[in-house]
Amino acid sequence: MSRKPLVYGLLTLVSLLMLAPLLMTAFTSLKPAEELVSPPWVPPLAPTFEHFVTTWIDANFNTYFLNSVIISTVDALVMIVIASAAAYALTFLKFPGKPLIYALLLAGLMIPPTAIILPLYVTEQRLGLLNTHLGVILADLALAVPIFIFLMSAYFRRIPKELRDAARVDGASEIQVYWRVILPISTPAIITTGLLEFLWSWNDLLLRLLFLTQDNLRTLTVGMLFFQGTQTRDISGLTSAAMIMAIPIIIIFIIFQRHFVQGMTQGAVK
Repeated sequence: MSRKPLVYGLLTLVSLLMLAPLLMTAFTSLKPAEELVSPPWVPPLAPTFEHFVTTWIDANFNTYFLNSVIISTVDALVMIVIASAAAYALTFLKFPGKPLIYALLLAGLMIPPTAIILPLYVTEQRLGLLNTHLGVILADLALAVPIFIFLMSAYFRRIPKELRDAARVDGASEIQVYWRVILPISTPAIITTGLLEFLWSWNDLLLRLLFLTQDNLRTLTVGMLFFQGTQTRDISGLTSAAMIMAIPIIIIFIIFQRHFVQGMTQGAVK
């Protein structure tokens, strides 16, 4: 007896369980006020986008969305450059102090961000970086760069060193080898790094809550806090805000899923 129907049935059940929270959130965000008393798994009878409009305009989510896009995009692009360049040097080059750099990067992996949040805040304050996008971006990069350097290094180690040696014999400089040989064949690792950093930055709350206190600089994660208080909670506003946050990430992963899966399975994450 074939096991395929059982496997397909199990995978379908798991997929439905994973999609259920997103579907219930979408249903609730589209329900008019009089339907909010119905169970969350019941689809809206008269779907409406009024909650999205209210959240986007009245709750200032248009500004929060733009701030999140700016910070997360810059985070992802700069992280790709830093992590790939550092990983190239640590993987292919020989220089003094290389073991020490590895040790420092490992130490950065072992220290939780909450343990250094106070000195990080004091440093940003003294540098005048509070209430600036640059301050949050620099903090994001500093906290996440060790893991992405190791991620890129794991992928680079799978690249035959003969490719680099052949380019060097042909007269290419290290920068040319890095830019024209290594990076073009590392697309899955680059996309994986960019997506993970973008996702981490997009969903982060702690740094944005501490470093961005002006309303015109806040991001979506901070904006979602305004829909709930100690005694009350705006369910329709909260679910529509959650969908506004989730939809861009879903679209990005649908577009880059092939490269992302390839990067995950070819050594980009270990």
